[in-house]
Amino acid sequence: MRKIPQAEASLPLGRAAGRSPPGPILLVSAFVFATETQPTEVAEGVVRLGTDLVNWYLVADGDAVTIVDCGAPAYFDQLDAGLAKLGRSRADVQAVLLTHGHADHTGFAERARTELGIPVHVHKDDEQLTTTGKAFGKAERPMFPYLRYPQAYKLFGHLLSAGGTPPPVQTVTTFSDDGELDVPGRPRAIHTGGHTSGHTVFFLESRGILILGDLLCTMNPLTGSRGPQLLPRSLSLSSATMLDSLSKLESLEGTIVFGHGDPWTQGVAEAIRQARATGPT
Repeated sequence: MRKIPQAEASLPLGRAAGRSPPGPILLVSAFVFATETQPTEVAEGVVRLGTDLVNWYLVADGDAVTIVDCGAPAYFDQLDAGLAKLGRSRADVQAVLLTHGHADHTGFAERARTELGIPVHVHKDDEQLTTTGKAFGKAERPMFPYLRYPQAYKLFGHLLSAGGTPPPVQTVTTFSDDGELDVPGRPRAIHTGGHTSGHTVFFLESRGILILGDLLCTMNPLTGSRGPQLLPRSLSLSSATMLDSLSKLESLEGTIVFGHGDPWTQGVAEAIRQARATGPT
């Protein structure tokens, strides 16, 4: 990871002294709040991108690529570097796959859909959230108690500076049942509601990778606490449902990657044990 230099961050997105920059640049002042993640291969053909606050991923399968989650709108400028890490180009990207429809995961999804001409896939129970930004129900706890944590302001400041509220995805392709999806990488979808109604994790069994989205994190985006844990109650519909959803994953083995925080390599069962011991956050 590298700190985004002030000289770069003070320039408009995608420009540096009137020419294209050699690497991805986030919006004005984003460097104050986040550290950019350099493209990192976390498993064969799986690349992590984003920042130290929010992650997104590329999954290569032969010559084809799936984008998994889309971070903040400004993260689109990281795409070419991530594809280069895989030896691929934009022409190889065939789909966007969302773990859920929250704004820090749909970031550049609509731009990818229109500019790359690819479908955006999401669970049917998150179709409304993804296409309108309006969720069924409300979070189980107000945001106010979390405002005592500096980490909350760091996250909000970064998301504001990295494109703000993303545009809704105008058209989505939905799936409803657990099972293998027909996108590059052929991930196994496992519906794990609770954070949102349609939250889904994706298991790449042949790669030994479980893309967990926001079912758990290893860096709490509002408190900054570390280690496997549930997302904060102010960002989730039901922590109890999230805890129940973990039972679907207990028999799986592999490295876990998250929407927030670093990969976890100490086993799926141990991550679940620690999250249950911590309880709602």
